[in-house]
Amino acid sequence: MIEFKADKVLASGISKEIKAEIEVPGDKSISHRAVMLGSLAAGKSYLSNLSLSGDNSATVAAFRKLGVRIEKQKLSGTGKDFLIKGVGLRGLKEPVSVINTANSGTLTRLIAGILAGNDFFSVLSGDKYLNSRPMKRIIEPLSLMGAKITGRNGGNYPPLAVSGGGLKSIFYEVPVPSAQVKSCIILAALFAQGDTVIYEKKATRDHTENLLKFQGYALKVETPSIGGSLISVKGRAGNGPELKPLDINIPGDFSSAAFFIALGILSEGAEITVKNVILNEKRTGLLKVLEMMGADVKTNVTGTVPEKTGNVKARYSRSRLNGISVPREIVSDMIDEFPIFSVIASFSEGKTIVSGAQELRVKESDRIKTVVLNLKKAGIDVKESEDGFEINGRPDLIKHNSNGVINPKTEGLTKLNSYGDHRIAMSMIIMGLVLKNRKLEIGDTGCINTSFPEFFDILSKILPFKVSASKNKF
Repeated sequence: MIEFKADKVLASGISKEIKAEIEVPGDKSISHRAVMLGSLAAGKSYLSNLSLSGDNSATVAAFRKLGVRIEKQKLSGTGKDFLIKGVGLRGLKEPVSVINTANSGTLTRLIAGILAGNDFFSVLSGDKYLNSRPMKRIIEPLSLMGAKITGRNGGNYPPLAVSGGGLKSIFYEVPVPSAQVKSCIILAALFAQGDTVIYEKKATRDHTENLLKFQGYALKVETPSIGGSLISVKGRAGNGPELKPLDINIPGDFSSAAFFIALGILSEGAEITVKNVILNEKRTGLLKVLEMMGADVKTNVTGTVPEKTGNVKARYSRSRLNGISVPREIVSDMIDEFPIFSVIASFSEGKTIVSGAQELRVKESDRIKTVVLNLKKAGIDVKESEDGFEINGRPDLIKHNSNGVINPKTEGLTKLNSYGDHRIAMSMIIMGLVLKNRKLEIGDTGCINTSFPEFFDILSKILPFKVSASKNKF
């Protein structure tokens, strides 16, 4: 069950078997990029199933501030369709005030690449969580291309002041696997003189490349003999073809689907199918890991352009889950799913080890630390390492209380905190729904609107409670 108290959620074990087919909102990563590339296209773009999250709302607001007309339509009766009147690669206008990037690292890092290519001044700033996230990783390559960017603490943190224009091409090896850094450079390269080449040792999510190819842009992606990915971008720099407009239906967000996949696996007797969700291999590392653990999860592909899309069916399989060592090569393909994965691992038999995931330290929270703190309070034997964590699973936690954790004075209430991180908040709520021996109180849950304002609405359709979460409006 779910109870609400101010900005806190109280979650306790559900008793009925769940049999449900659901759809989740449009993919957040693709929604960001579709708004950006539609704005830079020459002509009208139509986007269906655009994410209505707080992060994506900030992206729409940012490009409206840059002079792009973005209008909400009702083209298919969903009320979620948008028309973007693209201004072309040289049509953005200098903003008259600070661009608010809210809680979105994706928006901040990607739009910085676009602003670096435009000959005007702009400032980017977000909330207190966003402004504590490192930005040197994008400032370094953009500065090499000729942009002038300053920020707090020597340019490492927002607010960021960007003086753009006059970019030159570079060869750049991305030091850590990061689709945000790669995409930032790709977007800046659209405005540069010459051909920019980017090398990543481990290929990361390729939504930016897929959309640009869909728009007919001169972009080349190769797999060199040494592995990884080599991306070549032909700079326009005032010449050459414009981007073609987009007309796409954005598939469901896999990171949002992951919470319901976990619920299907862990809730006794459950069977949950998530329809029309993105199945890009660079996003679905969680599915590979779940297969290794013995989970009953199946997929079927229904579409491939511009992204692979399909359905995921998750069935109850908690009794057969085994702990594993997550292969390092899969880490970047499931980087956003580690909070909910930690919940699944908590109920698995044996030890689960995560390493090579230091990128979790610089997400909306330090996700290694916040996962460990919350799981310990919930009675899980978990140890923190510099680049991951180790969980000794407790399949019996469903039935038995943990010594020293439950306070009898609060009748089995265990207090957790999201630390302002939407994925931590939702992961701990799912954990509370699976536990039957206590109630979890998760604080600071308003952050869920950052990525998934429909989270509680979908839960209300498959669980015995009704509630409407507040939604961000465009």
